Amino acid sequence: MFGFERSGTTLLSMIMGAHPQLAIPLTVTGLWFTYYSRLNHYNELKTVADVERLVTDMLQEERIKLWDEKLSCKEVMAEVESNSYAAVVESFHKVYAAHKGKPHWGNLDIATLGSMEKAHKWFPDARFIHIVRDGRDVSLSHETMPYGASNTLECAQKWRERLFTNFKMGEILGPDRYFLLRYEDMVLEPQATLQRVCEFIGLAYSEDMLKYADMVDEKVPEDKKWLWPALDKPLQSSKCFSWKSKMDLKRRVVFEDEAGAMLSRLGYEVDTSQSKNLMAHLYELWCFLGRGGRFRRFKKRLGFAHTSKLEKEWSAKKK
Repeated sequence: MFGFERSGTTLLSMIMGAHPQLAIPLTVTGLWFTYYSRLNHYNELKTVADVERLVTDMLQEERIKLWDEKLSCKEVMAEVESNSYAAVVESFHKVYAAHKGKPHWGNLDIATLGSMEKAHKWFPDARFIHIVRDGRDVSLSHETMPYGASNTLECAQKWRERLFTNFKMGEILGPDRYFLLRYEDMVLEPQATLQRVCEFIGLAYSEDMLKYADMVDEKVPEDKKWLWPALDKPLQSSKCFSWKSKMDLKRRVVFEDEAGAMLSRLGYEVDTSQSKNLMAHLYELWCFLGRGGRFRRFKKRLGFAHTSKLEKEWSAKKK
């Protein structure tokens, strides 16, 4: 499972992980791909000792330590069926699933968005679920984060480009292995949408999937909950199409000018009657000059601390 950041990926993983037959740990955020690029440091896994060194190092990673089940090197090594890297990744998930008492496992990682071909190489029979969300809501969410796209234009560009690449790969894989899921469908029509998702992965739909909020305290560390403040609540329809009330005209026009075709391709509403006015042109210029977080870095060098909206809201909630 994967998608552009702030597209509902974590919510999807919680929902799917609440299925009684499917175990899904907290995202490793690119860890599998990072270690794949370092296999030369592990002698390309030519011996059992090389594999064990790799497993040992992976178990020391913060992303693995954040999992709600603690894995041992002995357990993981016992599940490694070959000296292939895919077997190592699979063994981590199989042991995690065993701890949960579940027969199947899944993986969430937004880094798959840019490395889908590697995941396909490791697991040629894997099913890919790509979640998408109205890019204007994605952009608004990025504005609340301490990292991610630095402004509307940058978000629109990255959102459009990364989705386009993955749609091409999805077309190559075909409908038996690639499922495009709209966040809004999952939230507004959860039962019908999740039934289709379950059919895609070959499992029966379970109403337990909508009880995902009960698992948040167990699966999400306390110091990470601020990233998803609504995760412990039932599905929030207010999270869908919030751009209609929260995104000002200049931001909307800039986003739609850059990624309107992609919005339309996904079935999202686009108002083609609006053209760029002076404010939209000036805002686009500001976005262009500040791409890559340039203004944010400049403020930091001047000694001004940047606290994101999400961090402020979480701090206020804890007081």
